Amino acid sequence: MSEFRTSDTAAIPAANPAAMALLQRVVRSEDILQGAREVLIQHGAETYRLRLTKAGKLILNK
Repeated sequence: MSEFRTSDTAAIPAANPAAMALLQRVVRSEDILQGAREVLIQHGAETYRLRLTKAGKLILNK
């Protein structure tokens, strides 16, 4: 599940389009990986690999 947060990370409703323009979108890594240890991300003509390490860190490689 993704949500929008202000810079102080307080979640707010997504009803006001003007306020939405000032917010950052937050996506949980669990939602991206969906139980996998790595996922490929296509960005334009490039492919990136997002990997979850044994230590629980995320690594993004081109």
